[in-house]
Amino acid sequence: MASGDTLYGIARKTGASVSALKEANGLADGSIRIGQKLVVPGGTTMAAAASPAAKPEQVKAVSAPAVKVVEAPKPAPEPVVVASAPKLEVTEEPKVVAYTPPTESKPKAVEAVEQTQVAALPPEATGVGRLRWPAQGRVISNFGSSGGRKSDGIDIAVPEGTSVHAAENGVVIYAGDGLKGFGNTVLVRHEDGLVTVYGHASQLKVKRGDQVKRGQEIALSGMTGDADRPKLHFEVRKGTSPVDPMSYLR
Repeated sequence: MASGDTLYGIARKTGASVSALKEANGLADGSIRIGQKLVVPGGTTMAAAASPAAKPEQVKAVSAPAVKVVEAPKPAPEPVVVASAPKLEVTEEPKVVAYTPPTESKPKAVEAVEQTQVAALPPEATGVGRLRWPAQGRVISNFGSSGGRKSDGIDIAVPEGTSVHAAENGVVIYAGDGLKGFGNTVLVRHEDGLVTVYGHASQLKVKRGDQVKRGQEIALSGMTGDADRPKLHFEVRKGTSPVDPMSYLR
């Protein structure tokens, strides 16, 4: 008999029924064991070679392969396109320059002085109607063009140190040596708008703001400025315009 036979298998091989085998061998539950002799009805005896219960196969513990957890790669951040600001062209800050009007020919020094205001009012005119000669002497240069040179007044030849007198009542609006070419000079403004000029003096006897009387000594003659000899330069101006002194002198 082959190993692993069962009561049911033996019954099939011998033709005996299972119940007959149980009854013949006194088997209550139909279990047989190795080496057990079985009586087969009909006179046959056979050794049961029932195989022991199969041992379950030894199951080797198989360690599950280590699973390496790999993080899914993070998606690369989408490149952020930063629009570059347009390049600004830096220009120099405009410089503020004080406006300088076109240079015009400067008025003559005497005209500039005549426009200077003096607080004191000129005294009333004497009413004579004519100007007094500022000094007695010979006229060596007339008003207008003379000897290829233009003159705004007359030149009177007098010895140096001769007294120079005011031609009419008035107020001194300038007394100094700052007028180019005139040297020491006195300007007197009169009531009727006339201004008289006395140049090339060697010494001044009045100052700006003084009131003077007709015939009062205001300077001493000399040859200051561009004078080439002792003389008195005398002018009469109406406003700022020079006029011929000879038409005003008595």
